[in-house]
Amino acid sequence: MFLIPPSSYTIRTTKKKGRGVFAAQDIKPGSVIGDYIGVIVRPEDEDEKRDGLYTMSGGDRFDILASPKQPGIHLINHGCAQNCVMYPYRGHTLFIALRHIFAGEELILNYMLGEADEKHIPCSFHACHCGSKICTGSMHDSERDYEAWEKLTRHAAKGWLSKMPGKYGEKFMPLDRYPVTVDIDHEKIGQFNIFGSEKKSPVSLKDTMLPTLAELRKKIRDTGRQLTFPKLHIRIYGVQNDRLIAERI
Repeated sequence: MFLIPPSSYTIRTTKKKGRGVFAAQDIKPGSVIGDYIGVIVRPEDEDEKRDGLYTMSGGDRFDILASPKQPGIHLINHGCAQNCVMYPYRGHTLFIALRHIFAGEELILNYMLGEADEKHIPCSFHACHCGSKICTGSMHDSERDYEAWEKLTRHAAKGWLSKMPGKYGEKFMPLDRYPVTVDIDHEKIGQFNIFGSEKKSPVSLKDTMLPTLAELRKKIRDTGRQLTFPKLHIRIYGVQNDRLIAERI
């Protein structure tokens, strides 16, 4: 379910990833893009080969299966240089704009698939075709990254993870109200990997010393762009796991 105005996005078919969601106008960082809505299912009943990658973990006892026939944020594709992030809120999973997103950009998200399990699903099912310069070729995260996400989710979700929102097979009902924006710094979402747009020219800065990681994150988030420091001969694509992803220029 989208929570941004219909004029803010379009759904288009991509060359390698099927349908995708694209910004029709600029979207501010912290904007709540939407809520993951679908049918309540048992985790053990999941079948990715049958249903595709349309299931979202809802808690300890249930998952949410979205319908590919319906428009919604489940159509947002995976990408290694994400500009959106998942955010647990009152037992629901909202998608938030992680940085300024420019009109024409595809909305992309790290699917947080965790470690690969070849016994059940071949890794070829989870190949990444995002086309980013930093693409890893896979939707799988390192065990460290996945565990960090799980820890944050359980902390933020508190007691919601153990609650059943309805019966299996029923629709996962939307909330009565939603925030329009989320304070990324306050909610500690700012710790997630963040990358500037590869479609826009970078911001050129005159610093003779690199700012702190927190300052770099904020600059990327607010401008939506990569950063160059001509005096330091460096171009910063983004920040990943408290490491700079950069190149010499």
